[in-house]
Amino acid sequence: MKIFLLLTTLLVSTLFANKSDAEIGVLPYNHLIFILFVGIVLGLILMAAIYNAVLYYYHREKSFLYYALMQIGMIHILFYDTNIITTLIDTQNSESLFYAFISLFTLFFILMFTRVFLDTATYFPKQDKVLKAILIFILIDAVIYPVSIIFEFGLYLVILIYVVYLGYRRMKQHYKPAFFFLIGWSAFVLTVFIDGFVDFELHIEPYAFNPMFLGTIIEAIAIALALAFQFKKIRIEKEQQKQLLIHQAKLASMGEMLGNIAHQWRQPLTRLFYILMNIEVTDNEKEKYTLIEEGTKQLEFMSQTIDDFTNFYAPNKEKELFSLELATKEVLDLVHYENIEIEIIEDTTIHNYKNEFKQVLLNLLSNAKDVLESRKTINPSITMIVDKNIVSILDNASGIALKDIEKIFEPYFSTKENGLGIGLYMSKIIIEKNMGGKLSVENLAEGAKFTLSF
Repeated sequence: MKIFLLLTTLLVSTLFANKSDAEIGVLPYNHLIFILFVGIVLGLILMAAIYNAVLYYYHREKSFLYYALMQIGMIHILFYDTNIITTLIDTQNSESLFYAFISLFTLFFILMFTRVFLDTATYFPKQDKVLKAILIFILIDAVIYPVSIIFEFGLYLVILIYVVYLGYRRMKQHYKPAFFFLIGWSAFVLTVFIDGFVDFELHIEPYAFNPMFLGTIIEAIAIALALAFQFKKIRIEKEQQKQLLIHQAKLASMGEMLGNIAHQWRQPLTRLFYILMNIEVTDNEKEKYTLIEEGTKQLEFMSQTIDDFTNFYAPNKEKELFSLELATKEVLDLVHYENIEIEIIEDTTIHNYKNEFKQVLLNLLSNAKDVLESRKTINPSITMIVDKNIVSILDNASGIALKDIEKIFEPYFSTKENGLGIGLYMSKIIIEKNMGGKLSVENLAEGAKFTLSF
């Protein structure tokens, strides 16, 4: 509301600034009401433009940008149609070069917004080609202005009716935002028709009020609702994409874990084979008992491995108290990587998601191991350090290339030849979004250092 009042004040002040003291006198009451109304309408449109520009900045959704640019053009058009511009510059020629250009500018971004918002390229490929042809025609028409063919022969109204038609078609496909799109643009097109082809204007000299004001307000409110629905849809799609990435990351991690289980089971299975052979050939009951007891231990070890695997991926929606040292050692017990050292400076207990922490740790260890192997590092080593609420993973694989280190946590970016690019992205999401911690990376003299802090 402060912005609306500020805009209204600026309008009044500017009008006064262009008149002498004798001309100012007492401004008629109906003039004040008119200027206040214009200020509120233009303030609403300006706020819609700013709001959508901000949404585009944060979400990079083109429909928000095109709508913001369209509203900026609409503000200029309404300035002209109310004769405010002509009052300020002391001219009666509202059909100036700038007015023709800004009208084409607005129409251009109306169509750009329609293409993206209704996704005509996907749902109406033939109509999308028509829209592209119209956009090219608008650009050509802009070059040959001030004689605008589109506005000289009323083709703009045909184009706007076509936009309404596309909104209707999209609504019939049960796309909910298209309902508000249809209402908004139908109201706007109706008032544009009245403004252009019906002699209906309310004159408050030296200003003029036309129905486009009402149409623009209805259109702005309706499209705001449509964009709100679309924004919700985008947010749901992003959440679904996030869940898909989590699922893919877990599958990749499970594949790594299955490899670890197979590695841990090879030796017990081999040992069990020899135990069974010895039981078969021995006649000594005491020796048989000893062999059976040893076989039982091997089976218990294998069973424990499966339990550890199951618990590792068990969904846990509640936070729990756990020691960073013990959780880190549990991960090491699962993977049994060679050339790995753990250094405990000072342990701490945190209240958080233990399994998610272990999954991230496993992923970081797996990445370090893969890099060491792919680069064939001489005397490869991985060092894990627990220091209070910080866990660090260091390797000696020469670090991450400078051109890649800034993008290492982005989705689908991978330095591996056949990497999916989801492991580090999901690790960062888990640590920072789910657990409220921080995951960072830096290059040291010998290699990369990943740091988890809580």
